[in-house]
Amino acid sequence: MNAVASHKFELLRAVEQLCYQVAHYLLGNERDAAAASEDALLELYQMPSFVSGSEEDRRRLAKAAAMRFAMQRASCQIGTTKRAASGSLS
Repeated sequence: MNAVASHKFELLRAVEQLCYQVAHYLLGNERDAAAASEDALLELYQMPSFVSGSEEDRRRLAKAAAMRFAMQRASCQIGTTKRAASGSLS
């Protein structure tokens, strides 16, 4: 692993729990929270501003990403539930 990737992983580890906590609070279950926080961390890994920002900036970006991916998962769940209730699962 190169030094840049190693540094990014170190920064991501610092916000990993925050991402999970935010997603779990919004989604209310471990499976979806883990998936949403994983998506958020993958997005943060690719974000230059995450690496170059301050610790406060990284926490803000992590929280926003976790919220965004949690809400995406929640909206998918709502759509699936509505289709199931109407009998049109596809």
